[in-house]
Amino acid sequence: MVWKNPFLVKNTEQQSDFLALFESTVLQMIEEKNFSGVSYVSSTPGAGKTSLFRAFSNEILSRAASKEQKDDNKEYFDYMKRLGVIHNDKTLLLSGYLSCARNYSIIEEMFQNGRRKQVFFALLNYRIAISFMRGIEKVFDWSLEDYEKVSFLNLPEEMEAESEYFENGRTLYDWACNGERELCKYLDSDRVESITLSFINTTLIILKLFEPNNILINNEQYFEKTLMIFDDFHKLATSQRQYVSEAVLTLKANIGVWFGQRLEGVENAQVISMDGSLDRDYNLNIVIDNYWSDKNGSFYSMINKIADRRVKDAQMSMLTNFSDCISEEIDLKPYNKTLKKFCADINSFLVKNYETQQKYSEVLTYLKENETMTALDKAIWYESIMIMERREQSGQLSFFLGEVKSLESFKDFVSKNEKGARFYVCHKCKVPFYYGMNNLQILSSYNVQQFLVFAGAYFDSCRIKSLGNYGRRKSITLTAEEQTETIHNIVKQRWDDMDFRYSNIDTIKRFLNNIGKLGQSARDLGKNSYEGGAYTGIAIGGIELKQNINNPEYQLLIDVLGACISSRYLERREGKKSGEITLYLNRWLCVYYGLPLAYGGYKRCNISKLLKMCQQTDIIEDGQLEFTLGGKDNAFI
Repeated sequence: MVWKNPFLVKNTEQQSDFLALFESTVLQMIEEKNFSGVSYVSSTPGAGKTSLFRAFSNEILSRAASKEQKDDNKEYFDYMKRLGVIHNDKTLLLSGYLSCARNYSIIEEMFQNGRRKQVFFALLNYRIAISFMRGIEKVFDWSLEDYEKVSFLNLPEEMEAESEYFENGRTLYDWACNGERELCKYLDSDRVESITLSFINTTLIILKLFEPNNILINNEQYFEKTLMIFDDFHKLATSQRQYVSEAVLTLKANIGVWFGQRLEGVENAQVISMDGSLDRDYNLNIVIDNYWSDKNGSFYSMINKIADRRVKDAQMSMLTNFSDCISEEIDLKPYNKTLKKFCADINSFLVKNYETQQKYSEVLTYLKENETMTALDKAIWYESIMIMERREQSGQLSFFLGEVKSLESFKDFVSKNEKGARFYVCHKCKVPFYYGMNNLQILSSYNVQQFLVFAGAYFDSCRIKSLGNYGRRKSITLTAEEQTETIHNIVKQRWDDMDFRYSNIDTIKRFLNNIGKLGQSARDLGKNSYEGGAYTGIAIGGIELKQNINNPEYQLLIDVLGACISSRYLERREGKKSGEITLYLNRWLCVYYGLPLAYGGYKRCNISKLLKMCQQTDIIEDGQLEFTLGGKDNAFI
């Protein structure tokens, strides 16, 4: 039997184990209002959109509602009860699912004018009916003969002329299957004659038929909610997306309609602005990637549970939790010599100058006499002294200028600057920095698949170490060095893989490289003026960007920004008060450029400078570094 890494198995591939692997925290972004009206569910690849849709399939809902399977994922069951989808072991939601990545666009090429719309709607109507009927089959565990138990309280007027097809669920299903088969044969053939289509197919009237109060099971109403999911909506031609949207809004059917789309298939202007709903008939746009940024605690808890579920699924006796795979500590012995020299060099620099020697006399004495501090902790203190000196010399900040720094006041300064100082020390002394569960969580950039890639590589390495270790758990845990090596290997692979995604990848990489260089310049100043030690993104005024989003002069920039955001190379945030749009590097790109993983520090740029960053390999820094201290909302020069 070939062993397969459970972290690299997509949840949707594991039909029988879906409930065991699915982490229900993602369901918190769905509200009851999403089961009426239209909702757009957008994401970058790997954010979990497909798994979210799968969670609302009748197959999974029915399995969760059964007494035998309820304990597989109690959180899932409880969430669905709160949403009114499951009640008393009954599935009250009927869901249908269609992928729009099925060459519907060929219809645009074969037909003209209103004919292409009618053929397109005909195919959708047939497939919607088939999907809903198969959903009912899953709810009741029926065979095809049982479809006759389904009837409809009322027929829309458009259907009454052909009522014989809609007498019950079986006649409807046969009508839909025959219609789809004949239409597909026609589309696949070289026929030149026209095809006859029913008047029904001038709109998506089939949605009206499947309103929950219109569906009868053995002459009684059963379902309380109906949901139709159009996944890969961005794969349709522009006109087809407009047809469907207008038809759904005009129809005003009492069902929920979800349009699932990848950001990479959405127009650049919409990806960049991401204003949410289009009008009052739409629910707010659910952008899965952006949802978690204000709820990182929930996201990190979720991916921890996902990792533990995958480890459990692997059934390795030496591993019970993912935390068993990676060490949270670092063995400093190999680095003590370098760290001690680092401290000695700074100490020598300080004592050579009478003013600095006097200014930090209490601190230096403390460091000299303290025998309990590790070499790394002492290095952090010495680096904190240098951070303070660099700030004072540049006139950024002043701390008791001309006075002796008391030990207590400096301890407070160290506590506030510890993260940045630690990053600087690790960077300069080549001590592993990106290790441990906390950094792995941040490295995910709020993308489940990205987390699984890094965690899966860790798990692979851990499993290899387990071979021949005879149950010694500690010996298979990855060290800080092994974690660092694994991370850098994945980062290099992801950087190389970018070359196959876009035709203008050279321009995209040039733009990202310039952002990386801005971060490196802030890092090398060593003032820790930015959260974590350097800024890791750029910001632009939202009004300026939106005013120029259709300006031909900036088309290159808009294309690059659209590609970077939709592929998650840049994480988009919008300041609620400032109106600024901040674009942070994906955290794996922070590793690539040797930057910290903290959010908060960013470089403000105008639109002209951003365009130059797309065009020029090396941008000219203007000498003014904007920064944030203590959080992204406290920006100043």
